[in-house]
Amino acid sequence: MNKLTQPVPEREDFSAEPSEAELEAWFERNRDALKESLDVARRQLAEGRSDKRTIAEIIAEGTRRHLAKR
Repeated sequence: MNKLTQPVPEREDFSAEPSEAELEAWFERNRDALKESLDVARRQLAEGRSDKRTIAEIIAEGTRRHLAKR
């Protein structure tokens, strides 16, 4: 999985939603990485290499893996 190159700036209040300006700045910093990630996903989809599981199945598997680590 591609990791974005610029982290979201740390804030004191983690419960607050980022402002529209903060989100726009984050998207601008990560524009190239996001575009590349979407390009890779589109190529994989066109080649038939997409995951056939539903979102619920993917979440259930992630939950099982997380609980198994405990």
